[in-house]
Amino acid sequence: MKTRGFNLEDTHMTNHERVSKLVAVLAIAFCWAHKIGDWLHEAKPIRLKSHQRPAKSIFRYGFDQIRRYLVNPPVIRKAIDPIHFLATGPTPIQPLRLPTV
Repeated sequence: MKTRGFNLEDTHMTNHERVSKLVAVLAIAFCWAHKIGDWLHEAKPIRLKSHQRPAKSIFRYGFDQIRRYLVNPPVIRKAIDPIHFLATGPTPIQPLRLPTV
């Protein structure tokens, strides 16, 4: 929830109600990122480093995918669509097919 994720410490909020709502929204966002990461990990496992630990966490895998999608939305719908996934659940990952010209 802090430095490399949602930057919770940067809010500087003091109102108890607002902090409570923010934590609730961050909990939902965490679950969403973890679910996306878990789904991606099933399709393409996270590589293991030389000491046999994963290169990144399931949360980070999903969070990075959601961030890439929101910062640079695709022109055409790609196989991994986190917004659609949140609404409908996982669908089988299929190869990206570009339209013929």
